[in-house]
Amino acid sequence: MFRQAAEEAVNVFYHYTYEGSVDIDAVTNPAMKASILAQINHFGQTPKQLFQRAHPKRRKDKKVPFNPLKYSHYLVPHEIRKSASSIAQIVTLNDKILMVGPNNLLKPRAYAATYVAWGFPDRSLRYMSYDQDKLLSTHENLHGGNQIRCASASHDGQVLVTGADDGLVCVWRVSSYNGPRAPRTLQLEKSLSAHSAKITCLHICQRYMVIISGADDCTVVLWDLSSLVFIRQLPVFSSPVSAIHMNELTGEIVTAAGIMLAVWSVNGDCLSVVNTSQLPSDFILSVATCSFSDWLEINWYVSGHQSGTVKVWQMVHNSSECMQTQSQSQTFGLGLGGHVPEYTLVLRKVLRGHKHSVTALHITSDLKQLLSGDSGGHLISWTLPDESLRSSIKRG
Repeated sequence: MFRQAAEEAVNVFYHYTYEGSVDIDAVTNPAMKASILAQINHFGQTPKQLFQRAHPKRRKDKKVPFNPLKYSHYLVPHEIRKSASSIAQIVTLNDKILMVGPNNLLKPRAYAATYVAWGFPDRSLRYMSYDQDKLLSTHENLHGGNQIRCASASHDGQVLVTGADDGLVCVWRVSSYNGPRAPRTLQLEKSLSAHSAKITCLHICQRYMVIISGADDCTVVLWDLSSLVFIRQLPVFSSPVSAIHMNELTGEIVTAAGIMLAVWSVNGDCLSVVNTSQLPSDFILSVATCSFSDWLEINWYVSGHQSGTVKVWQMVHNSSECMQTQSQSQTFGLGLGGHVPEYTLVLRKVLRGHKHSVTALHITSDLKQLLSGDSGGHLISWTLPDESLRSSIKRG
């Protein structure tokens, strides 16, 4: 404590528990001495003064990052890169922007060093170096001759999950003994079976110890990453599942199937669902969410579409004032067993900057930009304009 702050706040302990408050040897009355000792022995000793000077004042000039989705009306597109192939994944590492094409996965922890590739005629899976495209190791017959369709990796890079035409989700333990560029060995931990058609998308969330798989049979299944057992299956969708994402902060699961976008709790409860387009062919190909901090607004989502649009959504509670005039019971054909979603996904902005299908989305951890990639290889950065507009946004 400092000075008399504790006393002013009436945040004090019994005076006998403070160090040096009583000279026990000077107490001659046996009953009083026994009472004081009992008080000290029962309640313990309050630590001596910890701070000799006041704490520094809380900084009021600390800059809170702007959520680019919340201020999507101000976002300005800039094409920053052109790739020879479609962009399937975007990752930021420090100040670098890394991206790979279809049938490729940037490996966590060593994003700049290696990536995983599949879809070859021999149906193998290969580890490649990112900067030189050098082959590091080849792994054949992982799915008994079936072609691998998608893959995901744990944050520590020790678990790789693959999905194939056979409908199986295979979990592999990855070992490397001589550094990030050394050959890998893959040991099968378990084959997970619940889908009846080819696996279309996979996502591992190590923070929540969950594997999520989506398939052509319109199903999404949650698996336990530690015990590798079935947890639950989400209600069957009306279209094959095209994209899955899990927010590592909130545990919310975002699924895309056809034109349907849905948000689920970590326990599999449908929080909100919406049909994102009036065109049945305008499929959702990519999704992303914000996961910067639990004290910022995080109920914002972004979807990339076959038409080339990027749509920004806010999940609003149905009891809020702006939702009182809207229907709160639409489930868009999703069988929820009578359950009514508690929230509604409200379209806040349609971003138009792509001429091709938007196949990858990424929100940087510092919230400075939204990155989107398309099937034509164009990488666009959506950023807020100059500082003067930023200031006006803050004042507003």
